[in-house]
Amino acid sequence: MSASSLRRLATVTAAAAALAVAVPSPALAGDLFFSKSSGIQVTTTWLEIGELPAAANAPGNAHFGDLYVEDLGNGRARVFGTVHDVECDEGTTPYLPLGGGHGEPAPPDGPCQLLGTRFVEGGQVTFTVDKKLTKATLSGTLAVGSGHGDTTGTPAVDITWTGIGATYSERQSGTFVDAYGTWTYRYDFTGRDAAVTPGSRIGPMVFDDEAGEYSQSLLGKYRQSDRQRS
Repeated sequence: MSASSLRRLATVTAAAAALAVAVPSPALAGDLFFSKSSGIQVTTTWLEIGELPAAANAPGNAHFGDLYVEDLGNGRARVFGTVHDVECDEGTTPYLPLGGGHGEPAPPDGPCQLLGTRFVEGGQVTFTVDKKLTKATLSGTLAVGSGHGDTTGTPAVDITWTGIGATYSERQSGTFVDAYGTWTYRYDFTGRDAAVTPGSRIGPMVFDDEAGEYSQSLLGKYRQSDRQRS
């Protein structure tokens, strides 16, 4: 995934998370709804190559993952993500088969086959991040399941991110009118590319320790407001 794609993923994901934790404010005269929210986040995507120990319950020889961490303050965090387990023929550069992870069946043929998808849904973690987006850490255990409320594994997590390069800023805003009134929104995002520190891991998976593996990360903070007026 390119850096620009990762940034779009982070922006969209943060916007969804912001809606989930939006804090309503007292309505002004004529207002139907007003909310605002802000936060700091880390987003990571990766490819892990090779078979993992049986205890990891992760079939296949290639594993595509993404992880999103939202700072809740005082070391707490909201954590979610996905891991797609893939089996590729020997000599094939791993890729995620089309349809994988989006509800559609993967193609029946091809050198890489999607074997299954696991979901990260919270856990017992401690998260730290500084407001200048220079460093973040995540430690503890993650809750991994099938996406139906079950927990099939609790791998340990120990990841450190370091911001690299300059920060950048993006702003989205707009106004929509419908039968219920006028809805106005504004979303500001400041981000910085980040690198996973060597030795960082989730369970038996160590980031970027084998040839062909990669990870891409982003540290960011957002501020959002929404208003609907009759």
